[in-house]
Amino acid sequence: MRMRLITSSLSFDLLTLLLIGIILFYNYLKSKYNYWKERNVPYEEPNLIFGNFYDAFTFKRQITSFFHDQYRKTNDKVFGLYVFQRPFLLLRDPELIKHVLVKDFNNFIPRSNSKSSNDPIGNKNLFSLKNVHHWRFMRSKMSPFFSSGKMRNVFGLLDTIGDQLTEHIKKHLNETIDIKDVSQKYTIDVIVSAAYGIEANSFTNEKAAFSSIGKVIFTYSLKRSVELISYFFAPLLVKLFNFKFFGDEATQFFRSVFWTAIKERELNYVKRPDLIEALIALKNKGTLEDSPAVGDLGTMNNSKKLSSNKDTIKLEGDILVAQAAVFFAAGFETSSLAISFTLYFLSYNPEIQIKLRKEIQTVIARNGGKFTYDCLQDMKFLEACIKETLRMYPTLGFLDREAIDTYTFPGTNITIDKGTAVVISLEGLHRDSQYFENPDVYDPERFNENNKINIVPFTFMPFGEGPRNCIGARFGKISTKIGLVHILKDFELETTKNPEPVIIDKRAVFLSPKGGINLKFRTGTVYVQ
Repeated sequence: MRMRLITSSLSFDLLTLLLIGIILFYNYLKSKYNYWKERNVPYEEPNLIFGNFYDAFTFKRQITSFFHDQYRKTNDKVFGLYVFQRPFLLLRDPELIKHVLVKDFNNFIPRSNSKSSNDPIGNKNLFSLKNVHHWRFMRSKMSPFFSSGKMRNVFGLLDTIGDQLTEHIKKHLNETIDIKDVSQKYTIDVIVSAAYGIEANSFTNEKAAFSSIGKVIFTYSLKRSVELISYFFAPLLVKLFNFKFFGDEATQFFRSVFWTAIKERELNYVKRPDLIEALIALKNKGTLEDSPAVGDLGTMNNSKKLSSNKDTIKLEGDILVAQAAVFFAAGFETSSLAISFTLYFLSYNPEIQIKLRKEIQTVIARNGGKFTYDCLQDMKFLEACIKETLRMYPTLGFLDREAIDTYTFPGTNITIDKGTAVVISLEGLHRDSQYFENPDVYDPERFNENNKINIVPFTFMPFGEGPRNCIGARFGKISTKIGLVHILKDFELETTKNPEPVIIDKRAVFLSPKGGINLKFRTGTVYVQ
């Protein structure tokens, strides 16, 4: 006798069950999208599967541009959106941003990124650590390497690479070259020298190992782009497809380079002011000789808070490799893009270019013709130019955090649950005419000594703000400045009234120009003898 499920027809029963299942699944998804409605937060009606994230996930919009789009959809302090079914709260108000990044930081320490079970150096680096205690401990251990004293020590290493950059451009005067490619070569050599004590030789060898691995990590094929955007925003896909921030090839590469460098240092008693030396000290002593800068960790500098077993992680194995790997990955694109975009803007702003070149030559001449670390402190207009570049093209154009506990935003009736993500559109803030007049015009004078005091706090944050700001910001600024000084002290850009527009690669995580930035250099005018 055939068993009946609902009716006498098995096929009809199966169809009925399928329909019920679809209805239940539909209602389940719909229920996920009541979050912002229940909290009276303005939002846009989401797509059933992708939420509001369809354009970003399908690369119709680059991720920075996507969040900028969301920023412009309201004038309210906040805007609700859904990344797939997960609610994200976009913050538009500087005071609310200040609470998340600084005042109430202890409730917003983790980033909202995913954690793969099989990506050891992707999970254990300082950028990705989600365990609050482990992040605090690791940040306190790594901060000394990025102190101003340490940066002064590595200046000579970076300056040597700057000389190589100068020689490279000399070989290509009056030729159109991709300055993004040139800047990447410089940045790779700088990072590898300052981190690993190795000569990467990017200018002389197109197939140099570190250049190749950089392309493996940040070549935006469809697969790689899906992998990276999932790492930030789609934890389910990370788990289902075993996505990794560092793939197997990169993981094995960094392990090999790291432990080979350490073995050579320890066998030959080599000392060098670089990251490997700092990590050796952590491995052997558990600390560096310096203390974290005052205020770097705020209330987290209490040593008692970092002494219990739950707060500490063993400084060994992939934990050490992860810090060296993320230092390379974080700097590979960021500094090179800052250099590239600054030169792009100078190429069609001749007055700004002349003023900057005069400043560089004047400061060096005043220092007896020698370019030193102290010269950088006197190049105020160079600082302003870089800041204006990062205002218009913040390398990673969003900040994300995750609530550790239920939280009510001060001065509002908006309460979010534990685990809810908040996001800040840096491009949205940086290009908001409410905070920056004529925001689409490149104007470094916004950041001169008289004007910069008028910038509203928490509206300009290219390196983030608060205790979880970019730990390598000081290194990034210095390496960017050194690269620009070496280029502009001797060469000038051919200017054009009608520059080619920058087309941003929609698959890129960073604001990266698709097809590079093509510029032409010539021997520069000497303004100061």
